[in-house]
Amino acid sequence: MVLAHSIAESPRKFLAVKSVLIVADSEDSQTELSDQLHESGYNTVNSIYSGDRLKGIPRQTPDAVIIRLSIYVDQANAIADALRNRYAGKNIPLIGIFPENHDQNTTNFDSTLIEPVFPKQIVHRVAAMVRLSTMQTEITLRLETLDEDFGIEHKLNAEAFDTKLTVLFIGKATPEFMIIINALERKNVEVVAAFTSFSAFDFLHDFVFDAVVINALNGMEPGLTIAQTMRRNSALYHTPALLLGQKGKIRSQTAFEHGVSDILYSDTDERDIQDRILELARFHRLHRQVRAEFENMGHEAVLDPCGTYSGTFFSKHLSRLMDTYSTQDLPVSVLTAEVCFDETVTMDEQSKALNELGGIIKNLVRVYDVTARISRNVFVIAFPGQPASSLSSVQHRLSSIPNNTKLLDDGPSGQSRKIGLNIDIAEMSHGVTGETWLAQRLTIDNS
Repeated sequence: MVLAHSIAESPRKFLAVKSVLIVADSEDSQTELSDQLHESGYNTVNSIYSGDRLKGIPRQTPDAVIIRLSIYVDQANAIADALRNRYAGKNIPLIGIFPENHDQNTTNFDSTLIEPVFPKQIVHRVAAMVRLSTMQTEITLRLETLDEDFGIEHKLNAEAFDTKLTVLFIGKATPEFMIIINALERKNVEVVAAFTSFSAFDFLHDFVFDAVVINALNGMEPGLTIAQTMRRNSALYHTPALLLGQKGKIRSQTAFEHGVSDILYSDTDERDIQDRILELARFHRLHRQVRAEFENMGHEAVLDPCGTYSGTFFSKHLSRLMDTYSTQDLPVSVLTAEVCFDETVTMDEQSKALNELGGIIKNLVRVYDVTARISRNVFVIAFPGQPASSLSSVQHRLSSIPNNTKLLDDGPSGQSRKIGLNIDIAEMSHGVTGETWLAQRLTIDNS
């Protein structure tokens, strides 16, 4: 392929790991944070704030910023403003970690955590915010492509956040539990109570919740089992689960290993408990609504009959991706999957299999990855900001389709018939446009 090259041939090496800038006023807390993130595969850059200046701020744009101050907490917002100006035009999530009972305005931050925080909790929040940032960028770009290249004015759902937040409480109605429930209801939160895990899963199956709070005052079970079961269910995977317990009786590492999102302590200030619950609930609501918007952006004029985007949309949108991510010195990778059939498969059978396959491929990747069909038997996926070296798991999932999915009926003699998939992944060169890439790709396919 002339206009795209593999990672081995490229003079620029994009790494699969994400980078996180940590701003702290204590080297101890900074070291602790770095260690936690390194264990989960992130690169970190450290900056110490001495009260009047920031040291060590990188030129290279990080994927996320954490600001954790213990001495100069009152200057957290000023530091956030300075970093937004430094990385102007870049959609970087700013995560603030604040002490208990702080009185700072946190509106300058995209997400906040309240001490005490735990290693898994921080890593999960960073991953979630980086993912949300990419999703928001991609929605903006798709709106631009629809409007500027196809004259389609797509409107986002303006009423998505008008309804009350809904929180499910699971467990016995102890006095501590009832205090939290009453406090949230005063915040205009709709509260649903389930006194057993059996009734809880009935509610979780039938309704959508922004957060789940589990009473663990009498022990961590069945709370751990509930959280772990939620993480095994794709529909509940991202729903935050919080444990309410007593200090000294909650094993935090065990809790987070079972999928708990945060830990509430019964003797903590009521406002801090509210903030922890509402922060996660609002974030989950936002994440869910952003995902829903991707599903609503399927206009007939830009779709292939199989449900993916058309080749025309892909070429226009790929140009926009290249312009956006090149300015941030980030890669755009494209996976190409060419489908092969043997001579016993009729054209009608091929068409049916290809239409089914398009939907399968689309559902195997993230909503913000751009899936399209550029010719009769060629599908492509663009991965915004992703280097080729990070896509081995995607290639493995796609490669397993012929063995795990029956797309063709057995042949006349009863023999099993499978499709073949030739998969190629490349990072796009700077200066490439979607139109030139598509023309080159189609030339190769037709040669």
